[in-house]
Amino acid sequence: MPPETVEVRCYSGHTYPERPESFRWRGAEFHVAEVQNAWRQPDGDCFRVRTGDNKCFTLCYNVAKERWFLTELAGGLTVVKEIFKILESDARTTPKQISARTGIPQAEVVKVIKQAEKDRAILRYKTVVDWQQLDEEPVWAVIEVKLTPQKDVGFDAVAENVYRFPQARSVYLISGSYDLFVLVAGKTSHEVADFVSQRLSHIEGVQGTVTQFLLKKYKEDGEIVGGTEELKRQPVIL
Repeated sequence: MPPETVEVRCYSGHTYPERPESFRWRGAEFHVAEVQNAWRQPDGDCFRVRTGDNKCFTLCYNVAKERWFLTELAGGLTVVKEIFKILESDARTTPKQISARTGIPQAEVVKVIKQAEKDRAILRYKTVVDWQQLDEEPVWAVIEVKLTPQKDVGFDAVAENVYRFPQARSVYLISGSYDLFVLVAGKTSHEVADFVSQRLSHIEGVQGTVTQFLLKKYKEDGEIVGGTEELKRQPVIL
């Protein structure tokens, strides 16, 4: 939603504005229960606030226009999602660091994370390792699987039988000529081939498979592998 103009009553000491206390928006008066964060932009000061009814907003004062602008933060969900984005980028980020970056109180950050872990919104914390540098790179293969859907459950029951195998590291339902995309890992190509021929192909509902071995990994989970992020370009002769 684009910012809306709004009337704001604020506390002003040596400067204006120092802290918003309430605002009138869409015909209703809102009391600011908490200022979660404050920062300065080129055109003025901004505040992330929480109201008494637990709604969250951004209030920005434009000095040149001498007006306040309000952006509603989807009932606080937008702010909470920042926690997950930070953890997804670096799972080592502490609640204290997240609180400093988002303006959410540290106790609330801890509460949100614990609830997300309980609800399995956070599945686990992962470290991306470049196993090539440790000389322990497993053999990876992409398996495309053709399925026969089962009555009342479609592909789900067959997919469950596939993802229960520890060799199946990721399993996706896809569109196109095949139905499942399965990422498989093994110590050797023979181990992967055995899994496909002796386990995967014998699952009820599996019609056929196509196996493609991964030869080289360039990027994983947004990280460039190989020890450097510098992209080398080949010279072009005209």
